Amino acid sequence: MRKLLLLHPVVFFFFYFSVNAQKDNSDSLNLVSKIQADSARLRELQSELDLKMMSKQEAIARAHRSASENVAAADRLSDDPRNKRLAKRADKNAGEARRDAKNARLETEKVDKLDKEIRRVQKRLAKNQSRLSKYIQRGYVQPATPDTSQQ
Repeated sequence: MRKLLLLHPVVFFFFYFSVNAQKDNSDSLNLVSKIQADSARLRELQSELDLKMMSKQEAIARAHRSASENVAAADRLSDDPRNKRLAKRADKNAGEARRDAKNARLETEKVDKLDKEIRRVQKRLAKNQSRLSKYIQRGYVQPATPDTSQQ
């Protein structure tokens, strides 16, 4: 009976650690898949950022060009304030300048939103990588080699 009482905690001890190791292994595999998904998302967002930055620069240049055309039209109108043709042209240029300025602001907001998303994904990726490194340091998980076949 005494042997049975002494054997029971030892069996429980081994059972607990084997179950705990299996849980750590599945958690680490889950982290690896999250890291891969976040890495892919980060690459996608960064390539999208390049396109949005070009679009933003074009919108800003258009807004500057429209604003300078508007100033020139307003100057011409101030020289001859009774000229209806110049008044219509100045009004048209003012509308274009407002529209282009609004588009530039919208493009800037899109870039800022995308930049915020990139920072959020980078933060999540770093957090998951540090969690995975804890599993690796404990020796539960063998470091995975990166899959280069998808590049």
